[in-house]
Amino acid sequence: MRLQIFAFRDRSHDFAATKANVPLAECKFLLDFNRPLQRLHWLDGINKWVGPVVGLLVPVVHQSEQAGGYLISVHRGEPYYADIPTLWKSHAGAKRTLFAPSVDGLEVVADFGRHFPEDCR
Repeated sequence: MRLQIFAFRDRSHDFAATKANVPLAECKFLLDFNRPLQRLHWLDGINKWVGPVVGLLVPVVHQSEQAGGYLISVHRGEPYYADIPTLWKSHAGAKRTLFAPSVDGLEVVADFGRHFPEDCR
């Protein structure tokens, strides 16, 4: 599935993200600018240190969580691959303003599986 990123007109540092092809109203995850973007390199295999960059590990946070712990993958050639590092340069460390009421941890895991199925492997 293709990554979709939605910007909010009145919240400049909040961006909803999903790979489930759903409308904005159903998005449960936001890009987490409080954590660093990670680059995946290729040199005889995927690694985090040497070789050309072939993908990104993008931090996301569930709207009901205070701190996120999930990463999604975006590979070279996919939509938003070139835009994500620019977003991180512009918004790194920004505090998000969109929060949802707290939910059970299993609901957060289920939402992650629904919105990012290929990142659950």
